[in-house]
Amino acid sequence: NAPGVAYEYSNYGFGILGRVITRVSGRPYREFIAANVLRPLGMSSTTLEVGAVPRDRLAHGYRWEDSQWKEEALLADGAFGSMGGILTSVPDLARYISAFMSAWPPRDDAETGPVLRSSLREMQQLWRPVPAVVTRNPAAGIQLIAGGYGFGLRISQTCSFNYVVQHGGGLPGFGSLMRWLPNYGVGIVAFGNVTYTGWGGAFDNAFDLLAKTGGLQPRVQRPSPALVEARNAISRLIGRWDDQEAEHIAADNLFLDRSKEKRQAEFADIQSKLGACTPNEGFDVVQNALRGEWTMTCARGTVRASITLAPTMPPRVQFLQVVPIQDSSDQPPRGTCTQ
Repeated sequence: NAPGVAYEYSNYGFGILGRVITRVSGRPYREFIAANVLRPLGMSSTTLEVGAVPRDRLAHGYRWEDSQWKEEALLADGAFGSMGGILTSVPDLARYISAFMSAWPPRDDAETGPVLRSSLREMQQLWRPVPAVVTRNPAAGIQLIAGGYGFGLRISQTCSFNYVVQHGGGLPGFGSLMRWLPNYGVGIVAFGNVTYTGWGGAFDNAFDLLAKTGGLQPRVQRPSPALVEARNAISRLIGRWDDQEAEHIAADNLFLDRSKEKRQAEFADIQSKLGACTPNEGFDVVQNALRGEWTMTCARGTVRASITLAPTMPPRVQFLQVVPIQDSSDQPPRGTCTQ
């Protein structure tokens, strides 16, 4: 394919990247990676040199051929070693994917890793889409997988999880897979010493079991102080409208999109039908530092409020919606597929 028109995994491309690292850093790529990535992450058992692994710790790879197991020769590191063949352990690879997961949720804490959290998140974004795939099987029913490629990582969305990051590796005699859920902070790694060992089904089952048994708890995005302040102001306006406070929190577009008089009338109608409303503790959903939803319990029902703040200084409300909560018992949960 011509560059920039389609997804195509390229070992040759990663070989070129190894050459780029060597040329730019002025040292062999294996030395640069060890010094700047592996050692800072505590990956002391990871190496590109087969001879550096103690014989009693070295796994041997096999393939099934002619009705027998045949041992595969271990590939030596060389000009194309940057495309694959690194030797590592389960604890070390767990440290590696933990570094990626530590980039979430975004925050202003001090940086602790060899790569900025913003760069790690950039690697885990979808940069080149691939066609979606739909499958059907008796156990799982209809399954949809959509996504594409990030920077060295596959990014996907399924009926069960809206954000999955993974990468698999295979060489003659070996097969591995690492997969994690940034929104939950949970990942799995697996190695096999059979050519192109397939782990996809086992990983699917493992994550499904974690979801069913409560082993997955979503990470909570931190609201900014401005978002908390806006939430409190909107909650007060629902209870008692005040022109001065409404104008103080509104971005330039808010009352151009819908007039202040209309907004006030909508709030008055909610109060007339549902009675006095009190905001529940915290947010129900925080999508990012400037966008969130919360629920208010009223004398005769509940309402849901949603706001988005404009990225100005100070942030002001540019989107506002306050509506009674309708019965959603007959609606499928978010993130599920229906036939």
